[in-house]
Amino acid sequence: MLQRITSSQQLGFAQGAGKVTNSDFIAGVPAPIAHLSWLVGSWLGVGVGGETNGAPFQFAQEVQIGCDGREFLTHVSRSWLLDANGNRVKPTAVEFGIWRATENNGAILQLTHSYGYSETLTGNVEITAINNAVITGARIKLQTIRIMRPEDTPLYRGSERLLGLVDGRLLWRLDTLTSGEEPEAHVSATLTRMENHD
Repeated sequence: MLQRITSSQQLGFAQGAGKVTNSDFIAGVPAPIAHLSWLVGSWLGVGVGGETNGAPFQFAQEVQIGCDGREFLTHVSRSWLLDANGNRVKPTAVEFGIWRATENNGAILQLTHSYGYSETLTGNVEITAINNAVITGARIKLQTIRIMRPEDTPLYRGSERLLGLVDGRLLWRLDTLTSGEEPEAHVSATLTRMENHD
């Protein structure tokens, strides 16, 4: 049975922090974005959502995060609604984005959504585990600082995203801000890296 990610502890947020200073964490990832290298890969998994509004659903997700040697990461995410048997019913959300590094292991994620809006999120990476010069545990909490939304798109005022690398899997949770003052749980998923990203 799928379980919603309900706490930051499940993403490793209870661990200590670290800094990346070595330029050789992953071949092809420049030193300024080494602290983002744990995100790189082809990820596939299943998530849940809709529990807060009484209409729960499951979805499949594919996420491609890559680096062509320049000081940023590309981000492409696609999702599909699943039926009770786990079959893909129809495509849902699509995101395109760029990850960039800032000072003190910081990050900026610029996203464009298929629903018609774009946003900029910021946060700081905390490294929780390193093995043989490879980041094996990390997490980041991102918050929206800027949003552009045409009038005819669904009401959306920003989000809070938690991402964590735990036991080789990418766990994430998205809380959205719509009409209220506090973000509400929206969706979460557990993804597995499908191929080596060396």
